[in-house]
Amino acid sequence: MKSFCIIGLGKFGQTLAVTLAHEGHQVMVIDTDSAKVTALADIVTNAVIGDPTNEAVLRAAGVRDYGCAVVCFTQNINENILITIMLKEIGVPKVVTRALNEGHQKVLEHIGADMIVFPEQDMAEKLAYMLAKENVTDFIEFSGYEIVEMHIPDGWVGKNLVELDLRKKYKVNVIAVSGEDGKNADVTPAADRLFKSDERVTVIGNKRDIDKLVNN
Repeated sequence: MKSFCIIGLGKFGQTLAVTLAHEGHQVMVIDTDSAKVTALADIVTNAVIGDPTNEAVLRAAGVRDYGCAVVCFTQNINENILITIMLKEIGVPKVVTRALNEGHQKVLEHIGADMIVFPEQDMAEKLAYMLAKENVTDFIEFSGYEIVEMHIPDGWVGKNLVELDLRKKYKVNVIAVSGEDGKNADVTPAADRLFKSDERVTVIGNKRDIDKLVNN
């Protein structure tokens, strides 16, 4: 079990707090909106109504005892930056801050934020990728590589990995095959397993090779 302090309960902060709590982690939330805090009181470990721009509130809440604090709001950049600075000075081991733009990101990097996230930008880029490539149902990008889930192409139906020889043709590896609903995944499928039209396949490779595969 890990411990997280979620500061700011907009939709992003609420979803993050609930998801982490449901996964069994210790979660504290802090926000000035009593209704939002109260709504999560029975879900999270600790729910605090207070002004997170006040260092005394953060210290009294015990943020230093949490392994990671996430600053989730961006409505007021100055307050976002101030809270990040205070969390670092208080000694929270890891501070993750939500950024609004590249200028904001540079300031957060300068003051020592351990991780900076752009949820709206990341989601928009992911949606654009999926809309532009009709066969793709989901993807993750990291360090130049992509993991893509896609519908079984028509040309794959009734064939197996040996016949398709994807590693040689596209330099990608199949890591899972699942039903059309994305469930019942067959991780590392056998080389002689025949693909069906009502399945999805998950592949990994660098961006250039994945694009070649998807656009084929």
